[in-house]
Amino acid sequence: MDIRTQTALLACIVATALGLSMVLRTTRSRVLTAYSVFAFTAGAFYLADFLRSVIVTGGLTGWPVRIALGLRLLAGAVVPSAALAFFLEFLGGQSQARRTSRRVAIFSLFLGLAVAMTPAATSVWGRSVVAAWAFGTMLLSVSLLVRRVRRSDSKTERARLTYLAIGAAASLLFTALDGLPAIGVPFPTLGPVVTTLYLFFLAQTLLRLRLMDLHELLGKVASQTVLAVMLALVFLVLTAWVKANTSLYLFNTVLAAFVIGILLEPLRAKVEAQVVHIFFRERSELLKSLGALRTRLANVIDPGEASEVILDALEETRRVTHASVYLLAEDRPGFRRANFRGPEPVPFLDAAAARGLLSAAASGQKAVLQENLERRILEMRTRTPEGRRSREELKRTLDTRNALLALKSAFSVPLVGGDRVVGFLNLWDERVPEAFASDEIAMVLEVAERLATIVENSKLYERMRERDRLAALGEMAAGLAHEIRNPLGAIKGAAQCLEPAPRDGEEGEFLDVIVEEVNRLNGVVTQFLDYARPLKQSFGTVDINEVVARTIRLIQNEVPGRIALAVELGESLPSVEGDPEQLKQVLINLVQNAIQALGTAPGTIRVRTRGPDRFADLRASGEFVEIDVADDGPGIPPEQQPNIFVPFFTTKQKGTGLGLAICQRIVKSHGGSISVQSKAGEGSTFVVRLPAPVAAGTVRPPEQVLAGGTPTPGEISLRDVRRERRERARRRRSRG
Repeated sequence: MDIRTQTALLACIVATALGLSMVLRTTRSRVLTAYSVFAFTAGAFYLADFLRSVIVTGGLTGWPVRIALGLRLLAGAVVPSAALAFFLEFLGGQSQARRTSRRVAIFSLFLGLAVAMTPAATSVWGRSVVAAWAFGTMLLSVSLLVRRVRRSDSKTERARLTYLAIGAAASLLFTALDGLPAIGVPFPTLGPVVTTLYLFFLAQTLLRLRLMDLHELLGKVASQTVLAVMLALVFLVLTAWVKANTSLYLFNTVLAAFVIGILLEPLRAKVEAQVVHIFFRERSELLKSLGALRTRLANVIDPGEASEVILDALEETRRVTHASVYLLAEDRPGFRRANFRGPEPVPFLDAAAARGLLSAAASGQKAVLQENLERRILEMRTRTPEGRRSREELKRTLDTRNALLALKSAFSVPLVGGDRVVGFLNLWDERVPEAFASDEIAMVLEVAERLATIVENSKLYERMRERDRLAALGEMAAGLAHEIRNPLGAIKGAAQCLEPAPRDGEEGEFLDVIVEEVNRLNGVVTQFLDYARPLKQSFGTVDINEVVARTIRLIQNEVPGRIALAVELGESLPSVEGDPEQLKQVLINLVQNAIQALGTAPGTIRVRTRGPDRFADLRASGEFVEIDVADDGPGIPPEQQPNIFVPFFTTKQKGTGLGLAICQRIVKSHGGSISVQSKAGEGSTFVVRLPAPVAAGTVRPPEQVLAGGTPTPGEISLRDVRRERRERARRRRSRG
């Protein structure tokens, strides 16, 4: 058996195996089906070529040679049409392209049958017609690839199609050169080998949905070759010396199969690792660094420290030019940048901009690659839009790409904790279009999973610390109630007994100071007890606008005349589940803090409620109602903002540092969040966000209310609200 016959058999076996690998997949798209047909027809062609060579070299003549030759001509006519059908599906898959491929396939089948089953099969002109048709159709396939390369706007897509076009042209060229020995020109038979490699390359491209880096492909080919040689040696050692004994040969063959099965996986891992280490040192270093990173993260519980460790390790590999970590923000919908390396990305990614990334995570995607988005956008733009769903998908894909651009990322991994996305790990190497191989991506996914676990564990740890702190405060509060309040009562009573009548001079001032300070200390103890004792809550359906209106009526007389109090109540707010008395306490504390922040200067305090229309991008996870309390005072310095909700932290001369801590505790017990937005010299805005069930009913829609439409110092009226409600009720009765 000569080399041509052996290579034809090899190509037949590999092509058939590649086709079967696509057929046996549980989910198979049109392009995979087209590829399997292409691979099967190529395998049939090389099988016919193998049979013809065996028959001819075996000295047979007559009808066996005629049948083998006819099968070869028929397969040779059909293979190009299968290749054209595959490339048309791969490049677009439009209905017009499918009709064209079907017509070409029918014509190819009839042409092959017409030549194979007639005397034209043994004539030069008959074989020439089939050869001309086959090469013309294959050239058309290559030209389609080249044309798409020129029209493509994506650098990655151009690189992908360029490699495919070069491979197709090389396969066609070496297949044509295989005919040189027939005209007396000596040339090695390389067509089957090149075609087999190209089919393998196509299969890898389709299965991985991305073009593998040429270095990675070369490494896999090298490692598979070394592995095959080693396993062949095992088989040879166990079987070569017992060929004369049939029973022993069969026994050793089974034994060799067992040995190969046992050694296959460990040998593959070792061989691939050694090949990567020898030929691709940078990739080996990255894999080694990512492996060590997973071990280091096992002892880290702080998300900030974990992000530092991850980004430092990635930067040291010199395989990324941009890297960043974003974590879920507590104060508003979106993700805040925790750390970054390289050019600075956006400091905050709001929920609307992150919608595409969140949708990808919800659909089960473990990573979002810019190259895949570019390819999908190109596919959708080259096709005629098929209704609203296609347009929405295109918009969502474009939004996802824009989010990656804002993050300066080409490879984003959602950090999934429980049933929500708690952040993103973003990487980009702008020097190459596809910087990371599939096994590198898999390692990055493992690192991201560790980081997500750390983020979730840190939140659990903080809740445990809060519980322990409250338990300790509760024990202290039990003693404080007796040990401090009783002496305070005695001191205050004694001071008041010393004041049967108003006193003049320093004596009266001293008694006033004693009583005032006793009252202040009693207030501190009260606040401390309020913070330490368990919350006694009575939850029910709450109309936020009604809570705000009642609270404003309660405290409006305490507002100094120099301060204007303005209220803006949102329309059609959904109800929330909560305790109205505790929510009223939160609002009172925030307004009193705003009054104290303004001090003796005139100013305005605005209380505003807003509904879920502001959070439309988060409707999938529920609706929100927001209460804002804003003042135009001096603001809070940036260095103090992280600590304002910490118990006993205060910047006031006579403050306790418990007011905002109590507010935060109440809001969190309602499943909401409280945050501050402040700039020095521009005032502060405290934002209370409370969740509302999606199916909750709406409440009465009051309007913005101010007496006379303008802020009035020291007072606020709700007359407009009541008037508007009466008017709407009258209109409803008249319609009824």
